[in-house]
Amino acid sequence: MPRLPPIATLCLLLALTVPAFADPAWPAPLPLEAGERIPLGPHAAVYLDPQGHSDPQALLADPDTRFRPLGTHAFNLGMAPGVLWVAFQLDPGGAPGARILNLDNPLFEHVTLFTRGPGGHWHEAGRNPSVGPSGELRPAWRHSFRIAAMEGVSRHLLRIDSGQALRFHAEIQTPAGHRAQSNHFWLAQGFYHGVILALALYNLFLFLTLRDTSYAWYIAFVLSTAAYFLFQRGLHLEFLPQVPIPVTHELMFTALALMSVFGLQFTRRFLITRRRDPALDRLLRLLLPAPLLGVALSLWAGPAAGVLFFSLAGLAAIVLILTAAARALWLHRFTPAAYLLGAWSVLILGMVVFILAALGWLPNNGLTYYGAQVGSALETVLLSLALADRIRALRAEREALARRGDQLERITLTDELTGLFNRRHLERRLPEMVAGARRRGDPLSVLLIDADDFKRINDTHGHPVGDQVLIRLGQALADSVRRGDTLCRYGGEEFVALLPGADARTAGAVARRMLRAVSRTPTPLQPHEPPQTVSIGLATLEPDDTPNGLFLRADKALYEAKQSGKNRVRGGSREPGVRS
Repeated sequence: MPRLPPIATLCLLLALTVPAFADPAWPAPLPLEAGERIPLGPHAAVYLDPQGHSDPQALLADPDTRFRPLGTHAFNLGMAPGVLWVAFQLDPGGAPGARILNLDNPLFEHVTLFTRGPGGHWHEAGRNPSVGPSGELRPAWRHSFRIAAMEGVSRHLLRIDSGQALRFHAEIQTPAGHRAQSNHFWLAQGFYHGVILALALYNLFLFLTLRDTSYAWYIAFVLSTAAYFLFQRGLHLEFLPQVPIPVTHELMFTALALMSVFGLQFTRRFLITRRRDPALDRLLRLLLPAPLLGVALSLWAGPAAGVLFFSLAGLAAIVLILTAAARALWLHRFTPAAYLLGAWSVLILGMVVFILAALGWLPNNGLTYYGAQVGSALETVLLSLALADRIRALRAEREALARRGDQLERITLTDELTGLFNRRHLERRLPEMVAGARRRGDPLSVLLIDADDFKRINDTHGHPVGDQVLIRLGQALADSVRRGDTLCRYGGEEFVALLPGADARTAGAVARRMLRAVSRTPTPLQPHEPPQTVSIGLATLEPDDTPNGLFLRADKALYEAKQSGKNRVRGGSREPGVRS
């Protein structure tokens, strides 16, 4: 074989090596026959351009330009500075026809797709049109580009210039695949916002019914959460496509700030931290102005600073809320806090996944991209359940307190020895009964009852025996009054019966029944001593009587009964005393 001249050998080597160095970083062509929706990531190469070149010619002419394979299904370069260029090739193969390049992040400020033409010149690809509310065609509000049908392998460069995190998912789609992806997106967003709206309306009804401000804070929180995702997903651009992306950023951060404030206020009201956990309540209140600083920071330093601030401040707020819920559950035994703990745990898990993906530490996929929204939906449902359980728990607490209050009231108004009402209850009920009798025009009578010769029993047989006599005496008197009458131990051996609706004749009949019942009741002193007896003074309400005047007349009648021989009734109808 003849040897080539040295110069010819050098030219041949140069000819063989030029293709290897011409475009060394262009990835292998993406075969369009692979399906209706093909992830671009595995077939793309990326370059972060610190110079911020504005056109492909200048970019490719720069010797520092170095593309590298992405190697993943989704793009996630975190908070990287500069302009991102994405290089890819398309091979139509046996699947001719137009395609659509679709990016799922609507918050990038400037996105441009360049396609290299047959002559090697680069030109901008047009936006994929969408159908407006009136049926008119208009540019898509999402970053969606139409790639014309091609005969052979074509080269493309995607330029993204944004202060947002460089995190997105890109697909090469057929028109049918694009419609299917859009339908799935709207179905998912419609379901999420439908759940939020339904729970907000339901809890609005409960708020108007129960007047508990916890429901108001809950409604404000879930609506601000829905607003955040509405702006973060760019849904408002479907109806207001003219809204600039920087304005969308500020709307998103404002909704996020309101979401944080309302979430903190809801937690404070739900857990009643002001009363149950004052120290933690002060920390929650100190954190309330922080979200407003985040909005100001995003205006001053850009959306990347806002994202970083709210990522850190949001995590701090949720950790504090989780701490408050845990303390309420374990220290104060407030069981509805378990729902709150579960709800915020679900949200923080979704947010952590979302934030780590935004920072580039986790891959960008459906789970990480929609993690915070899924967590928000679950949290909204759990918080609604928490409110229902809170109402149940607070009602149970109020009922328990009412029962304890009733028990304490019975203790304070009941005579310890006889179990009858005591003097305190008499002093409260007598004025009430007098006022009620005057208002209704009904009669009212008072019986003042005193055990005859009771001092002798205590002096002769001792106080324990005297107590037994009083217990049996009280039971005999209680068995003699009517239903609705009030019998009290006034003090010592004296008792008072309040007889609403009883005139002098009826009260006299009750008093005589008492005399007979007491005289027939056995005592510890029998059969060695005669039966125990009582004397009774009766007074019936007169038009000019005061409660005290009515009682004094009964006391005067009792004195007359004692003076006239005991074991008798005096007062009322002025009838003579009756012996049993």
